[in-house]
Amino acid sequence: MTSEPTTLLHRDEQQGRRYPLFVERLLLLTGIVGFWFLHPMVLEQVDGIGGTIAAWCGLPLVLLMVVEIVGRFVQTVRNDSS
Repeated sequence: MTSEPTTLLHRDEQQGRRYPLFVERLLLLTGIVGFWFLHPMVLEQVDGIGGTIAAWCGLPLVLLMVVEIVGRFVQTVRNDSS
């Protein structure tokens, strides 16, 4: 009996190192704390409905994008160093 690769493209792949999930959790917590401190500043800078939209919609999206980019950068650096 021959062992065949189990991937969709029938490739032989090596098992990588475990990714430290605590880094992702710390980054998410940092984003939440950042929102807590930056929210009033955004509301002060932009008046009216634009400030409300920027503070409640734009700021969380920007912070989540930054957290995701940093997390992917950490993952890339970690994979390259193996």
